[in-house]
Amino acid sequence: MILVYSGVVAGIKGFLIEVEVDVRPGLPGFEIVGLPSKTVRESRERVRSALRNSGFKFPAQKVIVNLAPAHYPKDGALFDLPIALGILAHQGSIRQEGLQGRIFAGELSLSGTLKRINGVLSLADLAQEQGCQLIVPQANGQEAALADTENLVLTPSLSHLVHFLAGKTEAPRLPKAAWPRQPQPSTGGLVKGQAHAKRALEIAALGKHHIMLVGPPGVGKTLLATQAHKLLPALTWEEMLTLSKIYEAAGLLNPESPPPTFRPLRAPHHSVSQAGLIGSRNGRPGEITLAHLGILLLDEFPEFSQTALQGLREPLDHKEVHLARAEYSLTYPADFWLIATANPCPCGYLGSSTRLCTCTSRDLARYRRKLRGPLLDRLDIFCHLGPLSQQELEEKALPWPTQVKQGNGIQTNHSPPISAAAKQFLHTAQKRLGLSVRGFESTLRVAATIARLDGAPRVDEPQVAEALQYRWETQLHLLA
Repeated sequence: MILVYSGVVAGIKGFLIEVEVDVRPGLPGFEIVGLPSKTVRESRERVRSALRNSGFKFPAQKVIVNLAPAHYPKDGALFDLPIALGILAHQGSIRQEGLQGRIFAGELSLSGTLKRINGVLSLADLAQEQGCQLIVPQANGQEAALADTENLVLTPSLSHLVHFLAGKTEAPRLPKAAWPRQPQPSTGGLVKGQAHAKRALEIAALGKHHIMLVGPPGVGKTLLATQAHKLLPALTWEEMLTLSKIYEAAGLLNPESPPPTFRPLRAPHHSVSQAGLIGSRNGRPGEITLAHLGILLLDEFPEFSQTALQGLREPLDHKEVHLARAEYSLTYPADFWLIATANPCPCGYLGSSTRLCTCTSRDLARYRRKLRGPLLDRLDIFCHLGPLSQQELEEKALPWPTQVKQGNGIQTNHSPPISAAAKQFLHTAQKRLGLSVRGFESTLRVAATIARLDGAPRVDEPQVAEALQYRWETQLHLLA
């Protein structure tokens, strides 16, 4: 029996897999056990053809391959290479010592060349944890460069790898990282008026507070939400690696696609299903994971299905999502900044001074039931936008956000202390407004962010008062 090490990626984490290959006398056959998927079972034909077309013989005996541990689901074609190497080692074409201390992963073509696979960055972390050398296809050169590790070897084909393990040839050099960091734009688009909403978004961006913008149609809710993307700081190298792992798991990272040098802005349509928003049955990450370290924009928030919206509760609290299925359980990061937009009523003009609301009381009650308290309680800032005044319409549109306000969000990270008077004021407001414990802590965090944004040494009553005006309990009259 020959033992070859490989790996499998569950979520964005790699796990070590032992590929046990046994060739025994008996009727010719090829069996793979250990919870393999259909794609893994199909590797029998790929391995057989790749060996023959690379100048090696396939044994006319019984071949049994066991993928252990069995409780990890095995999917993808990355086990082609370790299975082929195990067969060659059993035949004596490769010395068994050359397989020790190495992790192999790669999809074989029928000609014996190696094709690109997903999950190389997660496998590179696994190899580093295990103190092993990782060998992957040369087509994964970009991911190998981003991994920035010396214990990684690229190989173009099965025959080349056999010669490399025998010491007869050298491995191709790792390419240099071709994904440089790009600076964020210094200014945003031209936005007229809405100074109150801009202020709320700047506070939310600095403290990463979830926010809802409410107002009639055409007041600039979506425009401001998309421009708020420029309030966030640039990605660090570690954050680029994390996003690259997520995109690999989602199948979005390939040599033709641009690297994740900017924080993501995901804006799914309101018809998205719960599986599309949270994560699908096949383990593909949902929109909340694809928005990790960036913005999840839910435009027309009440129009989303309730099952999808209520699925946001746990990720908003824990900043990760657990996908538990019958066959497996995955954990994905979901540390996103939620920006939601909504109209005050179905027709959009409740409380408007320019147009009459045409909604019936039944329409208003049905609409309000969509905005359930437990989910609203997880939103830190609630901002109402009104129509622009004539003076604002005549003013010259200015770029927003500006570089100065971006700098405020990057330079200070400490949380200022709160004064005794401000704390007493907050306790009094909690009793009158009926704030939950979560709402109390949220208001305190928002007040601390306001103090940081204003450069105040501590949190006083004015900061607490401004934070309270952003609570949804103080603005229920603006919704249906």
